[in-house]
Amino acid sequence: MNSGGILFSLSDVVPGSNPYDKEFALKYLYCMLFILIVCTASAADKVVWPLNIEISQSSSFAEFRGMRLHAGIDLRTQRRNGLPVVAIADGFVSRVGVQFRGYGYALYIDHPGLNARVVYGHLQDFQGPLKEYVDAKLAKMGSRHGINDFFTPERFPVKKGQVVALSGESGSGPPHLHFEMRNFSDEPLAPAMFGYRPVDRIIPVFHHFYIEPLSYACVIDGSFLPQRYNLSKKTAVLYQLNPVPAVFGKIGLQAGISDTNGDGNRYGVENINLEVNDTMLIERVFHRYTYDQSRQATWVYDYFKSNQKGTGYVYTLFKWPFDTLYFSAGHPAWSGIFDAGSFAGNCAEFSINAEDFGGNRISAVGSIVNHPLDFASEIEASELSSFSFDSFEQTDYTLVVIGTRGKGPKITKEAGMVTCRDSRGETAKLKALFGGTKVEIAFPKEKRWQHGAWLGERQILPETMLVGPEGATLSPLPDASVVFARNSLHFPTFCSFLRTIEKPVPGGNAKRGILKPYSAVWTLMPSEKVFDAEAKISIRPESYSGSLQKLGIYNVSESGKYSHNGEKVEQGVLTFTTRT
Repeated sequence: MNSGGILFSLSDVVPGSNPYDKEFALKYLYCMLFILIVCTASAADKVVWPLNIEISQSSSFAEFRGMRLHAGIDLRTQRRNGLPVVAIADGFVSRVGVQFRGYGYALYIDHPGLNARVVYGHLQDFQGPLKEYVDAKLAKMGSRHGINDFFTPERFPVKKGQVVALSGESGSGPPHLHFEMRNFSDEPLAPAMFGYRPVDRIIPVFHHFYIEPLSYACVIDGSFLPQRYNLSKKTAVLYQLNPVPAVFGKIGLQAGISDTNGDGNRYGVENINLEVNDTMLIERVFHRYTYDQSRQATWVYDYFKSNQKGTGYVYTLFKWPFDTLYFSAGHPAWSGIFDAGSFAGNCAEFSINAEDFGGNRISAVGSIVNHPLDFASEIEASELSSFSFDSFEQTDYTLVVIGTRGKGPKITKEAGMVTCRDSRGETAKLKALFGGTKVEIAFPKEKRWQHGAWLGERQILPETMLVGPEGATLSPLPDASVVFARNSLHFPTFCSFLRTIEKPVPGGNAKRGILKPYSAVWTLMPSEKVFDAEAKISIRPESYSGSLQKLGIYNVSESGKYSHNGEKVEQGVLTFTTRT
């Protein structure tokens, strides 16, 4: 920024002349001096990036990283190591880390003037007196890793623009710089709050729109199950939901969004909100969170949808009661939920608005109608004799048994009640939906159904176990078990752990080695469920007499590919933990 001024003499001002007098001139002079001071301060406070190259960002703050959030932003280093990394302001080195994994070579600098702590991760090396300190300590330790040291302000002071490290790929490659800002409570902060916003002229893109059922037997377009919809692009920044979904019950919305720089990377947005009938129901602003909150990423991003191709990051536009993240701190639990009171008449107009860290804003608009259903009609089991019941799915509130029709009469009713029997012979009338060749029966999450359900003489629901927040152990056979700790699940869930492939084929390949299986393939159901706390899975090898340390637990994909889960050996069995 260039700053300039005007020099003039007060003696040139004639009292009473048009339009100035001496008092006016003094005010003008003071005003100009103020402008000069402000301009000079602004120039001095210009943002200093940690890299002296064209800034190119490869990831964003608080974006989806599976079961966690990304604590900083990643900066490209031109696919090279060894670029100078500078201090963004005056401060002091408060901590240094040298680890094999994680951030690798990591540098922590406190900047009291910014009221912030900066973390540089994946460095190649440090510079100056700090490098001498680290090299000497590693030599004394006889190790390449294992430092996590803290310092007082006078030990390693730094100046703005001082080279403090070299970029690298330690801990996790490829070459890049992890640039993280925190407050002094070590809560990650968005660097954008401090002016670190790379030039971004690429507008985010909406992918799909989702409706999630959030009450028992909630109906969405003739189904008890979640529904996905395409959005039509009207302009570069406006999308529209062309169908008008019909719902009956309590629902929540989700939206899939991609933000990119044109190089294939996906970024998260800075803020997103939902308005219904011109009233904001919820807003999330991705500026700050705590490391303890990071595991709540799956309450903000839908884990399974966000991992699918062509969906972008799928944002949940309602607030679970166990979501304590700061992103929507001003909104109470269940904000964003639709129910009968959300409709003006029978229609609700909604708008989803999102903005990336470059200030590019997009919106998606549409309507949803309230469509009450009459379940009064009773459907006899004989009327469903042509339906084959061979699958079931579940939401957080409903287990849905699905039947498909073969040859036989079509049921013309839209909805009705079906009588089912539990394992004790007690009956219950359950809500059912009919859609031509398909029928859905809604079972409440009650223990009476965990031993199966019968429609007439046919078993339409297999045996499972209903696991609630109190936890449980599934142990169908002595050689395998799943332990759900207390509070692993927020909602009761019908679970099973079954031998699904008795004799799996070997995995791996000739180049990297053939993996010979020593157990059956076990499948944990439901397959798409995120646990709040890790579940512990144990499997005992079969027909194996060697060292268990040589074995591993592998995931087997639908295509037969093996991927290593990691494991521990405990009392003659292999164990690992998972959140899905």
